[in-house]
Amino acid sequence: MLENVLNIKKLLQHYRMMTVFCRFSLSLQRFYPAPICCHGFFFILLFGISLFNTDSGLYAEPVIVGASPANEATVVTLPDGRHKIYYINRPGDADRLMSIESADGAEWSKPSVEFRLPGEAYYANRVFVSKDGTVHCVFHIWNTGELGYRGRQLDLWYTRQQPGKNWAVPEKIFEGYVGSIRSFTELQSGRIIFSFGKAVPERVAKPEEGEADFGWNEVISMYSDDAGGQWNYSNALRIQIDSEKTTRYGAVEPDVVELEPGLVWMLIRTNKGFLYESYSHDAGSSWSEPRPSPFISSDSPAAFLRLRDGRLVLFLNMNQRWDDPNSYAFGGREVLHAAISNDNGKTWKGFREVLNVYCAGDAQAKGDRGTAYPSATETSEGEIILVSGQGESRSIVMVDPNWLESENQVKKEDCSTGAKPAPELFFHFAARDKGAIHLNLALPRGLSGLRLGLSDHYTVPGDSLVYENAIVSHTWATHEPALKSSQLGIEWDLKNQHANLYVNGVLVKTLKVQKTSRWGINYLRIQCLDLDGQPVVPADWDFVKNANKNNII
Repeated sequence: MLENVLNIKKLLQHYRMMTVFCRFSLSLQRFYPAPICCHGFFFILLFGISLFNTDSGLYAEPVIVGASPANEATVVTLPDGRHKIYYINRPGDADRLMSIESADGAEWSKPSVEFRLPGEAYYANRVFVSKDGTVHCVFHIWNTGELGYRGRQLDLWYTRQQPGKNWAVPEKIFEGYVGSIRSFTELQSGRIIFSFGKAVPERVAKPEEGEADFGWNEVISMYSDDAGGQWNYSNALRIQIDSEKTTRYGAVEPDVVELEPGLVWMLIRTNKGFLYESYSHDAGSSWSEPRPSPFISSDSPAAFLRLRDGRLVLFLNMNQRWDDPNSYAFGGREVLHAAISNDNGKTWKGFREVLNVYCAGDAQAKGDRGTAYPSATETSEGEIILVSGQGESRSIVMVDPNWLESENQVKKEDCSTGAKPAPELFFHFAARDKGAIHLNLALPRGLSGLRLGLSDHYTVPGDSLVYENAIVSHTWATHEPALKSSQLGIEWDLKNQHANLYVNGVLVKTLKVQKTSRWGINYLRIQCLDLDGQPVVPADWDFVKNANKNNII
């Protein structure tokens, strides 16, 4: 049945459809006080898939087609068109590299063994297919020694499988403690480049007060010009960190992409609230000093995917946590976002949720969890197969890259579960620096107003400081125009540094933009206020509802 759904989905991408009027809308060209409009935006429900008619065509939301077989798996496309997901058999003995395969990304085979490992592994592995069809693989194996982290090592091993042959005997290529492996690829010249974070034993202990803290890891690259026969090393990259946070990883888990022959771009995981970046102008032999990138991120790795048509896709966790600086991953991994670039990374569109678990889990839970560690490949039909997740949240997802560029969809998220109502209501949409959202309200008794926040990242429900850190926020209290039954409009224009609020088409407030944003706003969140103006959890969110077909909720 899933195969039929995906086939229908692809067919419908070539046609425009007009059916049930969507309950949410985002107007990009007309704002209050002009008549409220729905900008060419309708939807249907097809076996759980939402399809949206936009100015650029009909595109479908991401579809979860199954569970990824393990944490930190890698997905690739083989020369014959088959797709494979490689993973370590952990939980378990962690002594084999396993795989599952698919012809279309929807139906996957039973697991099979690729080869036995030369010891016990952790989860991480990385695989790519070179231009000559050889499958290259790196993984790490537990060891003891003084080159790693407090007597423990995760040494790096390498092997390859040439077309029509068995896997070569794995060889150890690096000794030390290496964290998760995120970057392993071939450049246009044929050079293999492998970037990773490694432990620096002498930096494991926190430095004395007043000394710069670079954490206990740094990033290096290994590269080979003879298909993995000989390996060379680049200079090391380090990033000064916030040493007051609970973990001091430093610079770790980079990913790289070649922008043009010899010019390589690297994004690096940090605990600073955003990714750092570095460039190499000599195909990875040397790297520039890492600098802050414009990409918001929790303490999580990013992943690149170059599509056949030249577009560049970036996966990242645009998550922050403001009232708990020492929260899990310093912002969380409840949501994985994706953006797409048509100009080789100069500008980006989207920053949309491709996978989320924020309605399914406890933000205070312990242990690794969430939607991090993405890996992606492209099918012959131009779809993206994405594997991502940790713990119980592992998923295989089909993503239409064109959906990342469609701008007229707003997704409402009410995370109420059973008898437990949600503390806030979320609206998520493609990031933009100019736009408007229109809501129809009918506040019940016991509520005096609302608190509104527009932001460029995800924050868990109930964060007590989220509105103070929003790009635009406003508390709509009892002394302001009544919201008991009204049409509320929120318009923003970040280039002109303002946002306007309308009630029933009348401008009632112009707000200042509190923070700058490189890529624009992609979230609206709403919090209810009681008669004393304090946050309160409503029994339900039915008071936000459609009034008539010319307005949205």
